[in-house]
Amino acid sequence: MDIKKKQQKALYQFNSCLKACQLNTDKSLHILEFGFKDGLFLNVCKEAGMIATGLEVCQGHYDQVTKHYPQLNTILYDGNKVPLADESFDLIVSFQVLEHVGSIDTIINESLRLLKPGGIMYHVCPNYHSFYEGHFKVLWLPFLSEKTGRIYLKLLGRYSEYYETLNIVKPATLRQALKKHKNNAQILSLGKKQFKQSFNLEQISKVNHKLLRGLLKTVYYAGPVKWLFLELLTLTGTYYPLILIAKKQPVKP
Repeated sequence: MDIKKKQQKALYQFNSCLKACQLNTDKSLHILEFGFKDGLFLNVCKEAGMIATGLEVCQGHYDQVTKHYPQLNTILYDGNKVPLADESFDLIVSFQVLEHVGSIDTIINESLRLLKPGGIMYHVCPNYHSFYEGHFKVLWLPFLSEKTGRIYLKLLGRYSEYYETLNIVKPATLRQALKKHKNNAQILSLGKKQFKQSFNLEQISKVNHKLLRGLLKTVYYAGPVKWLFLELLTLTGTYYPLILIAKKQPVKP
């Protein structure tokens, strides 16, 4: 993907995030991004006048971003406890990160520690209870577990050791991760509404699988079938991607 398309993607992520979280482009907004990778989302935030901080575990990404975007506030860390103070941020985000982390629970725990009361976390990741696997670019089956997913990829001749680095994240995974925080965290969405809103030709064109892209385009033009299709996917939790939006509640005495 060329730099212009990456910048457009970062701007789309920024606007989609603010819309989904019902936030304005408030210049006093403190934002933290887990896994800033190329730094483009952070740069969009800074250009919008927000106070943005980025975390990264990959030395290569960190070095590249500090070289090309020295104005950004970036931190290289070990993926565990974040070296920042409690209740420092209004919004915490990540894009395609939860499937790669050592512990989803750690990211959720740290997000809640770092959020101010009333702050929001917004984590986007693949839905392995869906019909597509983006890392291997293959059709997927919603009922596959980590073990059966490994067998499935081997049968397709697409398996590699990279699979062992992935978290097989499903809606139930995120619900479980937030369950122990029920007293101070409220799940606002897992992305169903956002999936319906973004089901358009522009987003369909970005699907990196020819057969699936053609099927989705056919459904898009199918009138009432489109509505039934979207309802079925959201009802069964087989939509894509997952978008965890949760608000930190004040701790009750």
